[in-house]
Amino acid sequence: MAFQLELRPTPPLQLTPECLVHTGIARLFVTGMLVQGSGAPPEQFGFFIPTATPLPVTATEPQLLAEAHLMTGIATSTSGNFPFGVEHVQAAYLPDPRGGTDRWLYLSGAAHVGREIRLGYRVTVVSM
Repeated sequence: MAFQLELRPTPPLQLTPECLVHTGIARLFVTGMLVQGSGAPPEQFGFFIPTATPLPVTATEPQLLAEAHLMTGIATSTSGNFPFGVEHVQAAYLPDPRGGTDRWLYLSGAAHVGREIRLGYRVTVVSM
């Protein structure tokens, strides 16, 4: 199965000079034929947070808290027991896949997608 990702970020919220919160909605959906099994493992997903600024290579990585919650799920099967949800959510600064020395904020996890799910995400960045 092939999955697509759409992001709708909101402007970052500066809670204190040291604390910045990135939030938004991620839509994960199947393109093509959906083959779903009730015991299937969750699908891995990940994306760079579009509202985050790069972290220079010399900078110390700040503390990160990653959260995601299921907002909606769409199923096409009328029978069976198929899970929806998200798990193993984490955030880290990763190198830019396009090249360069800066690191960018990346959110990843695993999700039971079904036909489509929408996730709310929040990454809190605390600089020391």
